[in-house]
Amino acid sequence: MRWPTPTPSRSRRWPRRLGCALLAWLALAGPARAQPVGAEVLKAEVVYRLLMFVSWPTEREQPGRGLQLCTLGEGRMDGALQGLAGRSIRQLTVEVRRLGRGDPLASCHLLYLPALPAGLRAQLAELPVLVVSDVAAMFDQGAMINLQVEDGRIVFDVDLDAARRAGLAVSAKLLRLARYVRHQGAAP
Repeated sequence: MRWPTPTPSRSRRWPRRLGCALLAWLALAGPARAQPVGAEVLKAEVVYRLLMFVSWPTEREQPGRGLQLCTLGEGRMDGALQGLAGRSIRQLTVEVRRLGRGDPLASCHLLYLPALPAGLRAQLAELPVLVVSDVAAMFDQGAMINLQVEDGRIVFDVDLDAARRAGLAVSAKLLRLARYVRHQGAAP
């Protein structure tokens, strides 16, 4: 035997109606929509995460000193990378600097490049500087890490041989996340 469902009294219905009206108003009025996060901001965040998995020679990682993230070139990523300033990695505070032509690279831990100016490749070969780019052609021109957008995701390739030649240690955890790792002359 089924019992009839009781109908709520008027005093019980008004909170439900008020709640429905409030939800409808919020749905129609809605809060200001958040601005979509641009690819540059996402790439900058990936750069920050990459820094956690790269180690420089001991003399370059002195606690309390800055971790120099340098940019050179067109400056498309400068604003997004500047957002990393002040964050810490292994007791090193990230400092972001825009370099001009001829500025010394020796203090840089990471150099973000859209293109490789003539003569810079030979200069970088002597330094423990992680070279990162988001231009595909740069992977064959000296970038150790190349960021790309693929199917709406940011992926990266690692030139492990180039990083090791520069005296950098790249964590195996990072290598497992890479789309492609160039190692011991392996072809892409």
